[in-house]
Amino acid sequence: MSGTTRNKICRRVLAGIALAGAWVGASAAQESAQGAAGVSARPARGDETGPFRNYRGPDEANELLSSWLASGFGERLELGSSPGGRQLVALQFGGKGPLPLAERTTIFLLGGLDGVSLAGGETVLFVVDSLLSAPEDLPANVTFVAIPWASPDGLARRLASGAGDGRNDRVTDDDLDGAKDEDGPDDLDGDGLFLQMLIEDPAGGVTWAQDPRFLRPAEPGEAPRFRRAVEGRDDDGDGEFNEDPPGGVVIDQNFPLGWHGSGSGVPSGAWPLSEPESRSIANLALARRAAIVLVFQGNHGELACPGGIERGAGGLELPFPGDESVFRGLTELFGRTTGRNQEGAVRLAEAHGAARSGAALDWFYAALGSLALEVGAWGPTVGRESVPAVDAEFQRARKAGETSAVSLRDRAWASWLDDTRAGIGFVQWQPVELGGSRRAWVGGWQPFTCIDPPPELLPGVVRGMDLFVREIVRGLPALDIEVLEASREGRVGLVRARIANQGWLPSGVGPTAAPLGLRLCVELPDGVSLLAGEPARDLGHLPGRGTSAPFEWLLVAPEETVLRLTLTGAWMPPVVREVRL
Repeated sequence: MSGTTRNKICRRVLAGIALAGAWVGASAAQESAQGAAGVSARPARGDETGPFRNYRGPDEANELLSSWLASGFGERLELGSSPGGRQLVALQFGGKGPLPLAERTTIFLLGGLDGVSLAGGETVLFVVDSLLSAPEDLPANVTFVAIPWASPDGLARRLASGAGDGRNDRVTDDDLDGAKDEDGPDDLDGDGLFLQMLIEDPAGGVTWAQDPRFLRPAEPGEAPRFRRAVEGRDDDGDGEFNEDPPGGVVIDQNFPLGWHGSGSGVPSGAWPLSEPESRSIANLALARRAAIVLVFQGNHGELACPGGIERGAGGLELPFPGDESVFRGLTELFGRTTGRNQEGAVRLAEAHGAARSGAALDWFYAALGSLALEVGAWGPTVGRESVPAVDAEFQRARKAGETSAVSLRDRAWASWLDDTRAGIGFVQWQPVELGGSRRAWVGGWQPFTCIDPPPELLPGVVRGMDLFVREIVRGLPALDIEVLEASREGRVGLVRARIANQGWLPSGVGPTAAPLGLRLCVELPDGVSLLAGEPARDLGHLPGRGTSAPFEWLLVAPEETVLRLTLTGAWMPPVVREVRL
């Protein structure tokens, strides 16, 4: 390649990075075409977060993707189209090595699976950009699969309007009245925004909190009481407001574990994995050695472990007790690499303040045995880690019988709003007319404040996320079969061996039975018989830096017999060790 051509390619890559966005468009037919393809040298990135200072859209994303691919960085996977006709695209890449990408230990980086977290997509782009900036550091036995816009319909709506609850474009009759998508949001006060609406209702569950910008659960006998809705009118005249908005399914609530179906009030789809987006992601994960799954989304600003379902639901306690120390260690790593303060591991439901039925995180963990984590890219203390999460105005503890206190979550957001934004970003509640005797108030968070950060804060949002991913990769289990003894007396041979893990992460999490747990097998050639010991042993999960107890096989074998010991597990290709007697 000539110097002129190389410089042109470098300029294209840098231009793509400066423009690029949240991905929509591309091809899984290439998945097996270049299995061992790695990445080549790449231009320096400049400052840490320079290109990541704004939200990007599909056209800009295609520019970035094309630049990466044209310069030899990885392979594009087409995972089908959403109900809205938007392509679901993944980029897979890894260091140069003998194994095809599809056969390696795989790390999934998913952005905005909830359909609202645009910052999650930007974070995935940032992490990929950082990893590709140093291809020589990419391990030869690991594949990264990045899907920055994991819910393309919901994220496209969010980017265009700043509104929406993450649903894809599946046309759905949410209120079962025979019409579909007929009662969506309306701009009642003409300010160009779709905000929250509080409808006065004696049976409503919330009322004003101590800070009148926020709400809290209503106590018996309190008034006024409200029920929440999106700003809008009763378009179909059924007495309900915005109960059948555009779109149908939140992809991150369409996975099988803890799934709540029609009639539950959760936009979770007609059946688990009913949507092409969730089904494609699940099928790809099932076809891979899905060791690590990082879902970048949410506005809690923390690292959340599995546990979206209520404790004990379906007989499951997530995370499993044996894995709690692993998640604690990863939470500490998250704090060290990002500078964020977090007290201990947090379950998914705790991070969101409510149960998350049908969450991908729980399914990846409990069904596939993946080390699955939700990375809350945005939150009220992100970028201001040295500032207390609660403003002094709300420091006093709630006294017995006091009903007007602001929740801890709202205190943190109040502090962010007042201390860093001078109160700008929240629309004060204003009365609106709904017709008849119905009274309502419209207000709440403006777009790009609470759910996603203002664009100028994105550099602080993504800071340290690449280092967090790199450190996880460095900690992946490195398993070996250590032969402790291989001896014989006459025709009788003895083999002793154990398994050692040189990585600081365990060999697996979640269910311990094969095929998710480790299994050690001995392959006996013809003419060899086993006197003692088992031909196959299920070992469960081996802790980081741990070794198993020794295993012994006593057998009758001719001289110069070669035995094959094979170790298999969900996260890795088989490890094979030959032993000569």
